[in-house]
Amino acid sequence: MQILGLALLGLVIWFGFGERADTKISAFDGHAFVMVLGGSLAAVMVSSSTMTTLRTFLCLGEIVPGLGILGKHTRLLEAERVKLAELWNDGKRAQAVELAEKSAFPAIGRMLQLVLQRAPEEATRTAFTELRHAELSRWQPPVSNWELLAKLAPSFGMVGTITGMIQLFKGMGEDDLNIGAALSLALLATLYGVSFGAGVAGPIGHYLRGLLDERLGVLERCEQSVAELIARSHASVG
Repeated sequence: MQILGLALLGLVIWFGFGERADTKISAFDGHAFVMVLGGSLAAVMVSSSTMTTLRTFLCLGEIVPGLGILGKHTRLLEAERVKLAELWNDGKRAQAVELAEKSAFPAIGRMLQLVLQRAPEEATRTAFTELRHAELSRWQPPVSNWELLAKLAPSFGMVGTITGMIQLFKGMGEDDLNIGAALSLALLATLYGVSFGAGVAGPIGHYLRGLLDERLGVLERCEQSVAELIARSHASVG
């Protein structure tokens, strides 16, 4: 993946020195647009594995209603945590076991196992630390990639601007040079880079970071619920 990313980066720079067919002043420049997006994609590929690269762009589904899984699954996990605690506290142990067995979330099954074993605090802490690490290993790299894009996109805009300016200087001896249009095309790359970084990648990274924090918060509440259920069991026995 890193080799492909470096190859794409080289292709983007080569493309930046290509001749632009349209020299009219316009708010859209396909040449600059391709450089910013192509450079951003190359940065993700260089810094990530194949799976992380795929997950980075699959995370776009999180901002589309009905397509996201992280936020939806977090809400389902929280609901099952509350339900399991209620069933156990109400003495409906069989239903609690059934809920844990049918759950798609490892944290719910782990909760029940720890409660049944009346696990010590250290064992509970270790179990949920492992669960949190599992979530982080899956979601942290894609989230970090979006945060990286927020920082790098303006830089790729500058790459487009620099290559555009070089092309401008090369053609300054021509009689029919349209300086205004050429400068406009060069500066649009910076505009696209800043807009993509500050207006797209940055907010997406912030939103995904919030979803990940919510998931980790639910796991922390699962750990607290285990401690409370075990403490209640000890109190009832005593």
